[in-house]
Amino acid sequence: MDEKKKLTIWTKGFTCAFLANCCLCFSQHIVNTLISTYAVYLGAGAVLMGTITGMYYGIAFAVRPFSGPIITSMDKKNIMLFTYALGVITNIAYVLSGNIPMFIVSRFLHGVQFAFVGSLNLTLASDSLPREKLGSGLGVFGMGSALTTAIGPGVGIAIRDFGNTTWGDGMGYKAVFGVAAITMLIALVPIALMPRPPKPEKGKTEVWYKNIISAPTIFPAVIMCLVSMGSILFTSYMVPYAETLGIQNIALFFTVYAIFLLGARPIFGRISDAVGPNKVLIPGLVIFVGAFVVVCFGRSLPVMLGGAVLYALGFGSANPAIQTICVRSVPAERRGVASNTTYFGIDLGYFAGPLIGSMVYKALGYSYMYLLCGVGSTVLALLVFVAIWPKLKKNLY
Repeated sequence: MDEKKKLTIWTKGFTCAFLANCCLCFSQHIVNTLISTYAVYLGAGAVLMGTITGMYYGIAFAVRPFSGPIITSMDKKNIMLFTYALGVITNIAYVLSGNIPMFIVSRFLHGVQFAFVGSLNLTLASDSLPREKLGSGLGVFGMGSALTTAIGPGVGIAIRDFGNTTWGDGMGYKAVFGVAAITMLIALVPIALMPRPPKPEKGKTEVWYKNIISAPTIFPAVIMCLVSMGSILFTSYMVPYAETLGIQNIALFFTVYAIFLLGARPIFGRISDAVGPNKVLIPGLVIFVGAFVVVCFGRSLPVMLGGAVLYALGFGSANPAIQTICVRSVPAERRGVASNTTYFGIDLGYFAGPLIGSMVYKALGYSYMYLLCGVGSTVLALLVFVAIWPKLKKNLY
């Protein structure tokens, strides 16, 4: 009985982190899916659109040298409350932005917030899990993101269209940002109920500058960066890509992706615990490549939905495997630093993906963007992992 209790993933801390993450991901998915089209609505060209879309992650990358030491050394619950409140303020700023400069300021604030919340959520969730359940627990944790991916983009597009029709052109975007602000406000409830994590013991944490990046986590973070570069192309450009092809109801792409991801993440998380993350990550990346190939050549909704299935199976197996490797690359007391290092990779990938993608799109179109950028970054991730795994596996905790 005691052993069962010890090994459950549904502790109060994990449950609160899971619910807060669901709210965070929902607000992100209803907003970020429409950022590129809103930038165009405000008058941005192709490259500026890609820059604004990715700057959220670029700012987060720049702030992480400060957020990492703060997360490691200060009360994580208080930081969570502050950064989620900043999320409320940021989405209100989006509502008030009516031109490119104001929108960039709002995007800057959002990037600062993201520099804290992602690694905080991952740290608090992993700290609430027994080592034997890390893979399956993080797989379940990712289900919150998958669930919000299923409904977020569709809800965002529906709110935008309803708002534009009811209140006039552009008002739909403001309605989306308003809903995102309310969602972040709701997220403060599970954070307030979250058990306060113990303070780090003296001598267990390094001096501040050693809490910026975890050296053993750098290579896994590079793989995460490359996978993120490909993944963000679906979130950022699937809606305008479908519009150029005349494909209706593209929100179903995200719904199908999320439905399959909901099943894939916990299943592949358990497999990762049982057989090792490498045996899940390699086939996952191969499937992920297939998703980009299908979307590149797809010219109808059914084909695109087939790409969504491959996207879910590939990303749903690869992502928790990489996260497990990241948090197991260090002792438990250094997981905050490892999570921060992981998000350095995510930030850089999410920033570089739209920026490079927009340049390829401008020169060659969306199809080649998915083929060259998506396939290229994923194949490179696979090669890096195969090269470093023999040494990496010897040092996992």
